[in-house]
Order: sequence, then C-alpha cells, then structure tokens
Amino acid sequence: MKLLDRYLFSEIFKLFGLCLFVLMAILTLEKVNFIANMTVGSAISGGELGRLLLYTAPAFLVLTIPLAVLLATLITFSRLSGDSEIIAMRACGVSFYRVLFPVMLLATAAGLLSLWLSLDVLHRGNYLFNSQIADFVSRRFTAALGEHTFFDRFPGTVIYVDEKERGSGHLKGVFIFDGAGKNNPRLITAREGILSRSPSDEIVFRLAGGTLYSGDAKTWRTIQYGEYEMVMDTGGKRHAFIKGERELSFGELRDEAARAQNAPQRNAFLVEMQKRLALPFACVILALLAAPLGLQVHRGGGRGGIGMGIMLIMVNYLLLMFGESMGREGKLPPVFAMWVPNLVMGLLAAVFLVRAGRETGPLALQLWFDETRARAARLFRKNGG
Repeated sequence: MKLLDRYLFSEIFKLFGLCLFVLMAILTLEKVNFIANMTVGSAISGGELGRLLLYTAPAFLVLTIPLAVLLATLITFSRLSGDSEIIAMRACGVSFYRVLFPVMLLATAAGLLSLWLSLDVLHRGNYLFNSQIADFVSRRFTAALGEHTFFDRFPGTVIYVDEKERGSGHLKGVFIFDGAGKNNPRLITAREGILSRSPSDEIVFRLAGGTLYSGDAKTWRTIQYGEYEMVMDTGGKRHAFIKGERELSFGELRDEAARAQNAPQRNAFLVEMQKRLALPFACVILALLAAPLGLQVHRGGGRGGIGMGIMLIMVNYLLLMFGESMGREGKLPPVFAMWVPNLVMGLLAAVFLVRAGRETGPLALQLWFDETRARAARLFRKNGG
C-alpha cells in the first residue's frame, strides 16, 4: 500500500502543479493587461511589474488552488479508470475508499496552504497592489501634462503649464480653470506646482505662490496664497485605493462588521469573511467530488477529465458569484450564501462516492460475496426440497 500511495500521490501532485501553473498563467496575463492600461505613460519598469504581479499572487492562489486540486484529481482518476488500473486494484483487494487516502492528503495540504494565504497574506498583497497602482496613476497624470498644452483629463478642469522639468515632474507657470462647481467656478494661477498622491491615495495638485479667483456672475474675490492644495477629481471613486473589504485582515473585517451601521455595509464585510474560509475548504470538497466522477468519464481518458473539470469550474464559479451577490444584497444570510458552492458540490460528492463505493469495491470481496450468496441459495433450495 505504501508503494500504491506514493504512486497515486506522485501522479496527482504532478498534475496539480501543471494545472496550477496554467490557471495562474491565465489570470496573470489578464492582470498584466489591466496593469498596462492603468499605467500608460508611467514608464513602469520590469521590477515594478514583477512586484505588482507578486502582490496579486496570493489572491490568485486562493482562487486557483481548489480548482487545480479538482482538475488534477479528475484527470488522474479518469486515466486510472481508462487504463483499467482501478480494476487491477480491485482484483488485489484495494477498495475505492482506500485509494482516496493520497487524494485527501494532497487536498488537505492544499487547503491548509490556501487557508494561510487567505487569512494572513491575501489582504496585504491586495493593499500593496492597489497602493502601487494609485502611485502609477498619479505619475501617469504628471507624465501626461505637457508644456504649452491644455490638459483636460480631470472632469470639469483645464490645466495649462508653461514649463515642466524633466524627471522631477515639477511644473512652472501653472494656470487652472476649475469648473467642477458650476455655480462657483475658480481660476487659479501659481508660480509652480506638482501632482502627487496624498496619504489617503487621492491625487492632489500642490501649488505654490499664486492667486485664486472665485465667485459667480455678480461678484468675484481674489485670494493671494503661499501654498495651496487642490484635490483632483479623476472621474472615478476618489477613495478607490483606500482599504476596502479585500484589503482588510480577517480581524479587521470582523471589527468593521460589528461597527457597521447599515445592513448592506455589514453584509459586505461578512461575505468577505466567509469567502476567505469557504474557498480553502473547497479543496477537500472538490477532491471528493472529482475522484468518483473521474471514474465516470474514463472513456475519454485524460481529455474527458479535462472537459468535465472545465464544466465543474464554470458551475462552481457561477455558484460563487451567485452566493456573493445574494449575500451582499441581503437576500441570503451571508454565512450561508458563501457556502452554497461547497454545499452543492458536497452533496454531489456524497452521491458519487456512495455510487463509486458500490461499483468499485474489492473484486475478491465481491466474488466471495457472490459465491457465498449462491451457496446459501442452493442450500436453501435443497432444504426446501
């Protein structure tokens, strides 16, 4: 049995690594495209790109580890069944449930790794990623400002600059028309200025040595200033990079849920808490489902397992999105909503496990049982006759 366990564990582990690599590559390529769009004009270096991808890795791993366990187990058992290795194990007296031992070993280890990432690492990576992107956004606006050109990427605002120092981003001879307040527009002039990012991740124009003209159609007033800070409206959420649910630790989520004043806000924190627990636990559930299901798709071998795995991934993802939406809206209790995928997959796993146990018991035990039953039937007929 030690030899068999090592063989099965080795087969599943190799496929687990391959599936994890493929899934991570797909998500990473999508994130690279997002980063490229967000950092246009920021001159991002290879090292900075690498750090950004490193920050996103925990979130990707928490999502892909359960899916990799599912695919690896499904493909392995599909191949074992297609090559008649399951029949050989039955002939040697090895039950299907005994074969599950190396599967559960891998699934448990993967689940514990995913749980550690989910509770202790994921929120740190999310915050570092969003903070870095905020810095690139402010650099992009600085890079986009050109000399003797009108810059109008901030809604309701036009900026004109006489000179721009290369490298430092300092601006000289600044003129700003701020029409964000339609009833009270402002004209601002400054000797110099610079776009930067505030501690709360807002984009701020810091001006020095200038004049501010404000008023309406009837009255105007002039203010001379030494230093002036102007928060720029980027057209999106001004606090997009301040800590949200995904950037909070599990303890912070619990505290925020307790302090939340309204149900939708509280539900958002509770949903995120349960999501971080449910995804790692899915490693075990999906492994228990994939093993017996792999025996049912043996005709297609490994390819059949891949097709069934992709279908299960889609179903699991849709259930996850459905539960998250229902939980945030309060249509389902947040705790129950985020465990819906595990409950559905767990019920399917129980059905297929019972069925597989009946069909793939040890062949020697089945032959003995059939022979014993036949002898009992003959003895009963003889005595009855």
